[in-house]
Amino acid sequence: MAQPQRRIVVVGAGSGIGAATAAHFHAAGAHVLAVDLRDNDTPATEHRRCDLRDGAAIEALLAGIGDGWDLLAHVAGVPGTAPAGDVLEVNYLGMRRTVTGMLPLLRTGGAVVTVASVAALGWQQRIPELEGLLAATDEAAVRAWQAGQDPAYPVYSTSKQAAVLFATRLAPAAWQKYGVRVNTVSPGPTETPILGDFETSMGKELLDTVKATVGRHATAADIVPVIEFLGSPAAGWVNGHDLHVDGGFVAPMSAGGRLAL
Repeated sequence: MAQPQRRIVVVGAGSGIGAATAAHFHAAGAHVLAVDLRDNDTPATEHRRCDLRDGAAIEALLAGIGDGWDLLAHVAGVPGTAPAGDVLEVNYLGMRRTVTGMLPLLRTGGAVVTVASVAALGWQQRIPELEGLLAATDEAAVRAWQAGQDPAYPVYSTSKQAAVLFATRLAPAAWQKYGVRVNTVSPGPTETPILGDFETSMGKELLDTVKATVGRHATAADIVPVIEFLGSPAAGWVNGHDLHVDGGFVAPMSAGGRLAL
């Protein structure tokens, strides 16, 4: 018996990892809804535009796509070179609204995979500070919270820390109420159109150090199969997990260093 066609929503499908994710599932025969801020030619079954800074736009999008989806791959994000408000509203608040709004539209056994970042490293130590951000559920509250933070702390890291913390806390409730798993994928530096923005905001020297340590930056082709796995029945008992996809750069930091061979 033929398997039913999978139904996938990819948010941030216009370029980079999101475009590669949408194209991958489309080539595999899935019905793919590609969502992005701008028009694009990413291979997909259908395309919609949505500004993740606009809560009403997210509501309108979700109200018009129906239910029975198998996977939400939420890949959209902006780098730290963007205004702080935009970074938090897209990477955290817009993601939160999209994910929570999609839960009842996903079938039992479905999944959410959100792309975070290894820039979220250390989120466990910042939970007390991030509590206020997780309590902020509209743009004004998010901006008010950020106004009280140390302006020297990278807002991109904050946004991804909040994304990981939110997904980790959401996962048990999403599983119990909807039968939907929620996980995050945290890439290291990846060859995408916004890599230059990350070199500007994080420092090219730092990213070059990562590259030298593991041999190269990732490509979208390194990340997409991990999104596919976490969204598949093969990962049916993986929930509330943040999976680093960074060539092994971060792991030794929490293990006391690297072994020499």
